Amino acid sequence: MYELLCRSSQRPWAPQPEKLVAVPERGTSSPLILHMQENRSHLTQDARVCFSVIALLFLVTSIAPALKGHWLVPAFSILALAGLTFALERHGKSRPASETLELAEGRVRHRDSAGQQVELPSFWMRLAAEGRSPSELRLFLRGRDGSIEFGRCLSLDERRAVAPLVAAALAQTRGC
Repeated sequence: MYELLCRSSQRPWAPQPEKLVAVPERGTSSPLILHMQENRSHLTQDARVCFSVIALLFLVTSIAPALKGHWLVPAFSILALAGLTFALERHGKSRPASETLELAEGRVRHRDSAGQQVELPSFWMRLAAEGRSPSELRLFLRGRDGSIEFGRCLSLDERRAVAPLVAAALAQTRGC
């Protein structure tokens, strides 16, 4: 999920930037902020059905060996299902990955949830989209001083939606 924000020129120190629907016109000089976060919605109905089917398959495949006296097979099935449940619970409680890309005053700033921060001049920056197949897309801002990969926490559709927004904001920041 992503959110396009803008710091007001009257209040650049404001802790909560204003929400935007699209990149504003070229006449404004307010910094644009793209906040991206991994989607952590609850399991959908289809995912719950899939999880139930996996549990049922573990149960069904354990019945015949259990009747023959092989008790390790059902024990393994129960442990595997408990491990899967534990992994899902742990993932749900962990902090989602997030990134912030700020385009302002001739600079590009990128921060991620791991604490890494990169700041480069935007004048030489170009948006590059790479992918070996239609189901893969990686977004980069490349310039002579370095490159920044962004949107790693977004889904494929969200990356496709964000790319034109970043290109427009980058062109506005460069003054093209």
